[in-house]
Amino acid sequence: MYRPKGVKIVKINTNYFGELEVDENEILEFEKGMLGFEELKKFVIIKDSEIFIEWLQSVEDTTSFAIMDPFVADKNYSFELPDKIMEQLDIKSKEDVMIRTVVIIPEDITKIRTNLQAPIIINTKLKKATQIILDDSYPIRYEFYDKAGV
Repeated sequence: MYRPKGVKIVKINTNYFGELEVDENEILEFEKGMLGFEELKKFVIIKDSEIFIEWLQSVEDTTSFAIMDPFVADKNYSFELPDKIMEQLDIKSKEDVMIRTVVIIPEDITKIRTNLQAPIIINTKLKKATQIILDDSYPIRYEFYDKAGV
């Protein structure tokens, strides 16, 4: 397989996709880990072109989270990014920010939901990320099956 010069490939094991090779430059660094998984610091996003769900896959073990663009679930979703998060992630431009939320996919797909209270903020340029907690005016369990048209 052809690899551009300087690209370092890392092999990771996943529960859903088996062993994968990922470009080391695509690894996101979570300084404080994910909520409840603080020991895991390195993740990659695995995209599935068939659906709107992506996977936030740990590079350190087989832990993964279904994630999505929250604006697909709720086009009116918005919040101010705290200055301390802007500094922590060294965000200089809004173009460098990607927001994702964790998705729960139950057996009854009409109950699919996402956590709008704890978004994941990613500096796509520097590959730094963190999960923050917003105030409780944002729902933890936002069901969107009938709202998003996905």
